[in-house]
Amino acid sequence: MFSVNTDITDQMKGFSKFAKQDDVNHAMDEISLICRKTMMPPRTVLYQIAKAANESNQIVDYQMACRIQELLDEQRNEIQRKSEMIEDSVNDAIYGLKELAKSGNPAMIKNYIEAVRLDLEQIESVL
Repeated sequence: MFSVNTDITDQMKGFSKFAKQDDVNHAMDEISLICRKTMMPPRTVLYQIAKAANESNQIVDYQMACRIQELLDEQRNEIQRKSEMIEDSVNDAIYGLKELAKSGNPAMIKNYIEAVRLDLEQIESVL
């Protein structure tokens, strides 16, 4: 087995600098650079930064790592919510199209077409 040492000193200094300035965007840029260099996912990097900052009493770095983690969680939840909304709308549209194929009643056909159109508009609004 072998080990690889990756120097992320400059990126950590940048992260600390931006944490002190309360600059989330640039702190996230530094996290991205660390992730690329270490080949680790952002959550792992943030967890390790928060753990090390907590142990060494670097409150600002700890708070920034936690704040970015919360932003990632919010983004993940928003994506999940949109995904579920799209999935529900697609299922509704599929159901409407199947019912449309079965129906010979012009009024029913018109209603199903309108329902499918509304489902597609809902999908479009999420995207």
